[in-house]
Amino acid sequence: MNYRSSVAGGAVAAVALAAACTSTTSIGDPRPFSYIDVRELPAGNATGLAPYASAIFVKDRVTGVVPSYALNEGCTQPMPLVTGDGSGVPVSGANLDPGSVKMSLKGSIDPSVREVALTPSGVSNGLLQYSNATGPVLQAGDDSITVAVAGAAGGFPAFTIRTSSVPHFVAQPVDDSIVGQGIRVQWTGLPATTTTRMQISLQYATTGNSSPNMEMRCVALDDGDFTIPRLYLSEWENAGVDASTTPHQAVLSRFNTVGANVADGLAVIVTRIDTTIVK
Repeated sequence: MNYRSSVAGGAVAAVALAAACTSTTSIGDPRPFSYIDVRELPAGNATGLAPYASAIFVKDRVTGVVPSYALNEGCTQPMPLVTGDGSGVPVSGANLDPGSVKMSLKGSIDPSVREVALTPSGVSNGLLQYSNATGPVLQAGDDSITVAVAGAAGGFPAFTIRTSSVPHFVAQPVDDSIVGQGIRVQWTGLPATTTTRMQISLQYATTGNSSPNMEMRCVALDDGDFTIPRLYLSEWENAGVDASTTPHQAVLSRFNTVGANVADGLAVIVTRIDTTIVK
């Protein structure tokens, strides 16, 4: 099973992060698994950004996690766009009670501990989601983010997982037409030693659809410059023909993925920030 995360952007859902765990019904016994997606979004009535989490605590056959720093550059052929809250398909096992769940921030710019509770917020595709309705102001790229799970008897084991927030970035316009080897995508990059990656999703509508329902997706090193090979781009280019009114957009997501063993289970936390370029 692929666990993916997405963020609503107008009438469509944005990019599904490539850093995910996989499972099959033929590998190992079900074990506790937690997936925590932390989006850096505008901070409500405050200025700046705030972290908004969506977490699941389940039992499933999980084989492992690919951290963001281990992902190689590459693209996929066009596929249906992942919509909704990105929680995936129903798991083979059951939701587990995690007890109380808290998310806290702390950094060098603001060394105070800023804490918020994650509480049950609804069920999607069989997965009970834990989230926070409001969040403290986040110093993106400076704050660390810690999620502490108290655990519950007969439920999910207690654990604490910590990761870094990701810095804000500025994306340059993305071409509709193929030039030379493909389409060049540029953004504010980070040093080569960074553990983050950039996901690029080119999203477009097919005939009869009023909003994007297809995408082609790439994962790139977060150095600020990536050329999407032309062999993946014919449908995107067709969507951008001057005489066409086909809705299309580019979504760039900087993300960082960290995994940790939890007793006999596994937890993974993804921090990310998304930028959408509407064409």
